Amino acid sequence: MMSRTLACMALVAPLGLFPVAANAGFYTGDELYAVCTAERGSNTYVENTYECIAYITGAVDAFNTTRKAAKLDSCIPADVTISQLKGVTVDYLRRNPEDRKGSASEQVFAATRKEWPCKDKKAETKKAPVKKKAPVKKKR
Repeated sequence: MMSRTLACMALVAPLGLFPVAANAGFYTGDELYAVCTAERGSNTYVENTYECIAYITGAVDAFNTTRKAAKLDSCIPADVTISQLKGVTVDYLRRNPEDRKGSASEQVFAATRKEWPCKDKKAETKKAPVKKKAPVKKKR
């Protein structure tokens, strides 16, 4: 019996070495919301606050890097503070509890896009030019 168990373990153990595509992120929106709303004064408040800020700023940096690689500007204004990023994200998570089951990075992305939507440059360039009407001369 023992040799059969060891044989099974020997066959199954290497499966853990193969990379598997992850369909979900490391954090869910619920997990991010929990660390971002840690109670001030609790034993984990400082650690959770740093974890929250690090996650959100890392996600935003990744979004901006992806846009830059695609030769696009960031949609988030350059003067936005980390505190504002956290506030916008936490507010979005609070208002959308049904979405928090998904990836936290998707929630950060949705929050920032809602607060600072990207301007559609294609739509701006496709607008027809405004023609000025020639002034009508009055007859005397």
